[in-house]
Amino acid sequence: MDTISRRGLLAATGAGMAGLAGCTLGGSGKTESLHIGWVPIYSNIQHFVMSERGYYDELDVKLSTTKFSSGPAAVKAFAAGDIDVGFFGITPAMVLTDKGVDADVLVANSRNGFKMVATDDFADRYDEEGNGTFRSYRDDHGSKPVWGTAPDGSVPDILTRYWLEEHLEAGETANVINKPKVPPAKAPQAAQSGDIVGTTVQEPYATLVEQLDGYRKIEWSGTVLPDHPVTVSFVSNTISDSLKRKFVERHVRATNAVHDDPMAAAANAATVLDLDDDLAERAMRSPASDFLSNPNEIASQSETMSKFVAEVGNIGGEMSADELFDVSVYEDVA
Repeated sequence: MDTISRRGLLAATGAGMAGLAGCTLGGSGKTESLHIGWVPIYSNIQHFVMSERGYYDELDVKLSTTKFSSGPAAVKAFAAGDIDVGFFGITPAMVLTDKGVDADVLVANSRNGFKMVATDDFADRYDEEGNGTFRSYRDDHGSKPVWGTAPDGSVPDILTRYWLEEHLEAGETANVINKPKVPPAKAPQAAQSGDIVGTTVQEPYATLVEQLDGYRKIEWSGTVLPDHPVTVSFVSNTISDSLKRKFVERHVRATNAVHDDPMAAAANAATVLDLDDDLAERAMRSPASDFLSNPNEIASQSETMSKFVAEVGNIGGEMSADELFDVSVYEDVA
């Protein structure tokens, strides 16, 4: 795979720095720059801990950070060379790798991060009928169940496809459900208004949907595809080996901090994401909040997921772990 010039993509993508929002700049007089891009989802908790506890300040770099509204927005900026470290889903990392961007997943952020939540009626059917639920629902209602989740090729979309096609063997996704695009933050509203029968969604939105009257969890993605990745830290090879090591060291420290005091980490997430403290704590107690740094623990399942990312056309073909990961920095630090 040829490596493309990340700076050269600037004109092609039209992203540029003008498209970035929420950028904060560090002090001057540093010898190396580091621009971190992050998507505001709970599963990127290491970024919240590192930001709130001053871990980034220890890097001795010209630091800037940018919040992106979605994975695709972060992909454009990363491809354009505007960010050096991306905290986003495994599937955006696959897309960038497929494009030939010279970067690697150095550490994992989270795994097993979704719940399948549905109406009580559908959940009762699912308890009794398993994969036959979708057929019987269609027979009784004259249409497939409406299952809202993030756009095609996103991590929740890929987990939904794997759940239906491989875990349940219920048939091809398009034949089993109607799947409108529902951003995670909109899932509680869509459920409350009755627009969807169910959703595959991450925390804290899974907790919000679960607490609605008439909805409950029917599956956890950690039982559907155990140890599947959710978010990762995707790092450009334009930054120095020394800075990569320092970043990974602090990432591991942040993960350990989450494990040592989960509620304090939830408070960090609440501050950065502007969440209610109680919601952040309830989300932390969820089995869908599973945080780690070791990239080896998600490598094989990344290969499994890449098959489905390729099938929806977001990458050219299945992707090996060696193409996507560089585990050497973590292994050196750990």
